[in-house]
Amino acid sequence: MIVPSKLELQWHACKKQNPFLISKLAEMALELKSLGHDRYSINGLFEALRWETRHSTGDFGLKVNNNHRAFAAREVMNSYPELEGFFALREQKPRPNNWGQIH
Repeated sequence: MIVPSKLELQWHACKKQNPFLISKLAEMALELKSLGHDRYSINGLFEALRWETRHSTGDFGLKVNNNHRAFAAREVMNSYPELEGFFALREQKPRPNNWGQIH
């Protein structure tokens, strides 16, 4: 049985709190792709999304842990096949009973 890591559980909670997150990141990435970008940084999209959401949250914008960026990049590319390879990823290496950590 594969036990999700603490970070992976936090990621799932983050998505539940921010149901628009994956679709908005994908929308931004697809716009960049339509402008000719073959690759882009998930980090840049996170920061832009924080900026865009600052008015609706009344502070510094979207509250998402930076440790969730790799999960977001993978999920966006898995959910939107046209974005496959758009974000650079590091290999996830298994730990005993857990694939959640990136080393």
